[in-house]
Amino acid sequence: MIKNTVRKEFLQRRMNMPEEELQQQTALIAANFRKLTLPPVNFLLSYYPLASRHEFDVSICEDILKEQNLLLRVAWPKVHIDLHDMEAVQVEKDGLFIKNRYNILEPIGGAIIPPQQLDVVFVPLVAFDERGYRVGYGKGYYDRYLSQCRPAAIKIGFSFFDAIEYIEDIDEFDVPLNFCITPHRIYEF
Repeated sequence: MIKNTVRKEFLQRRMNMPEEELQQQTALIAANFRKLTLPPVNFLLSYYPLASRHEFDVSICEDILKEQNLLLRVAWPKVHIDLHDMEAVQVEKDGLFIKNRYNILEPIGGAIIPPQQLDVVFVPLVAFDERGYRVGYGKGYYDRYLSQCRPAAIKIGFSFFDAIEYIEDIDEFDVPLNFCITPHRIYEF
């Protein structure tokens, strides 16, 4: 399947999930994430999940990492739409946020964490394949950003659905995940 077809089909499947099922699946994903053995994490790039798109609530996994890494610093992306790039901005406890053009909350102020310092990146996705390649929302911000991260940075996606066999139109700019956590299993690539 090609990315546009995958994106359309899986966004629709996700939007059709009843709230109760979303909550059950979220709990199963969080339980599987707890099973993942990660090295010490100092810097995490996470993101603000969009409930309106039925995205997995990654804040649950942020909290799990905070329990395991007491000095964890969390950043969220700040997108520069005109430059087609993004940066990781540290989230402050009482920090301020603003919604960008895509209706996604971004931190205002906060230290910028260079991509080379990130230990773990939570990567938003719509679907993924058995090789670890993902379909996002089609703008390419994450793939451009992930290419700047050090090779040891662990890239983790979360999905309510299992992997599809193969995304056909992967190109040299697509960066695969290291793990994808679903309600039923942990995929490692």
